[in-house]
Amino acid sequence: MTTREEVFRSHRPIIMGDRGMVVAGHPKAAEAGAAMLRSGGNAIDAAIAAAATLAIAIPFMNGLGGDAIALYARSDGDVTAINGSGATPRAASSHELRKRGLTLMPQRGPLPVTVPGVVAAWGEALDRFGTRSFAEVLKPAIELAEQGVALDASAIHFFNGAEYADLVKQFPALATNFGPAGGRRLGERLKQHAAAATMRVLSAQGWRSFYSGDLARKWLAEARASGVLIDCEDLEGHATVFERGLSIPWRGREVHVAPPNSQGLALLAMLALSEVQPAPPPPDRSDPLIDPVAYLARKTAAFTMRDTYCADQRRICLPPDLLSPDRLRKLELQAGPAMSVAGGGDTSTLVVIDAEGSAVSWVQSLFESFGSGIVCPSHGLVLHNRAMLERLDSDPVRGLRAGFRTFHTLCPAMVTGKGGVELAIATPGDHGQPQALLQVIRRHFEQGLDIQSAIEWPRLRHDDGREVVLESRCPSEWNDALTKAGWTVKRVDSWSRFMGGVNAIRKRDDLVMGGADPRRSSYAIAE
Repeated sequence: MTTREEVFRSHRPIIMGDRGMVVAGHPKAAEAGAAMLRSGGNAIDAAIAAAATLAIAIPFMNGLGGDAIALYARSDGDVTAINGSGATPRAASSHELRKRGLTLMPQRGPLPVTVPGVVAAWGEALDRFGTRSFAEVLKPAIELAEQGVALDASAIHFFNGAEYADLVKQFPALATNFGPAGGRRLGERLKQHAAAATMRVLSAQGWRSFYSGDLARKWLAEARASGVLIDCEDLEGHATVFERGLSIPWRGREVHVAPPNSQGLALLAMLALSEVQPAPPPPDRSDPLIDPVAYLARKTAAFTMRDTYCADQRRICLPPDLLSPDRLRKLELQAGPAMSVAGGGDTSTLVVIDAEGSAVSWVQSLFESFGSGIVCPSHGLVLHNRAMLERLDSDPVRGLRAGFRTFHTLCPAMVTGKGGVELAIATPGDHGQPQALLQVIRRHFEQGLDIQSAIEWPRLRHDDGREVVLESRCPSEWNDALTKAGWTVKRVDSWSRFMGGVNAIRKRDDLVMGGADPRRSSYAIAE
């Protein structure tokens, strides 16, 4: 049996401060955001500075050619969802792609590319809620791109790994812009002069120049030369959506997520089910909170709900009582595995709380590592493959439709109380995002762990099929329990990056406490 002493051993101290704080998926991004706070910027100013820096610091996970979904909370706890996901091209539809002989959407290449929304999300969020100019918040990212980001252990693992080697064979332009596969050294500097030049144009001409005008025409010409279906009208028609977050009451607080097309609904459903259909800890006392078999039954039910309703809101209708206790009490929990569609890879996240108590949970991504693999080399951007999970049939939720936003795994979250924001939290991990967030939130608020310890507690994850993935630190007793229930167990490293990289800030009165996941390059910096 895994002992409590083993799981409580902390790799990192909890970072505390009495003003603002930034926790991000890379130290340089956290540094850029914290510097913005120190100079008098607010939470959104810091978030966009950190987000732009993340695009340079971890270019295989996010970038100018990706999407973003975020939450912004005022100091009184009023939450706005920021949907910076882009639509499929007007020329893309199930019918048109089937005419090409396709039965499935390709994983990579030009066809799964949708309109990249992250630049507009940065600019429009700054226009609405920020105090600094676009040029000011882009400055740290431009400097990092020109001077070069020192490759850390996580980046070296990727650039020297098999996945990048395969990508470079398929898409040689990746090596031209980001260096060769293999032989990369710790601390080696990756310079991105083309991306810096693009950001300098954005600084001078504003975020709209990415979607119309000379810059837009030039990068789009490179993309279309590679077969991307997006055209000028698709770009010019893009706009970030600002709307109320989706929320539920939970243990005297409110938990907030972004509405569909984000998968945030799954997090709310799992949290709500843990209350209205509670499960006790394992009878063998292998874990003080979570029974893995009961967890998976509730996860399966929540993800069935997700796969029914998480799409462009023009093609679904959320029942007003979908997450009501009465409805969830009647929901049948499956005892064994259920099949669902999996896919997706890497994401970058950050969270901010400023001295006034305003907060941001920000998630941006290329979906998979280097997304579609399609590079616009003169502009230093790689396009995402967000339409990869769309089906080439008439399915009412997932069937590919031209001009619609696709299902999105990006899942920012917040917890508010009577005094405003209590927790801003986000993680990479595609289908694992709501699962990791659920586990950390429950470990913190129910089990009573501090936010760093809650992040470091070992995790489990299920994507699709019968396989359940456990970190090696999970209790050994879980193997037998899961096997008897019909699951197949796969053990991974003690601190597996597959389990995400949670960034979180807990606010209690005038104290902010940051948690940064050692599974990734996450880093917390107090103002």
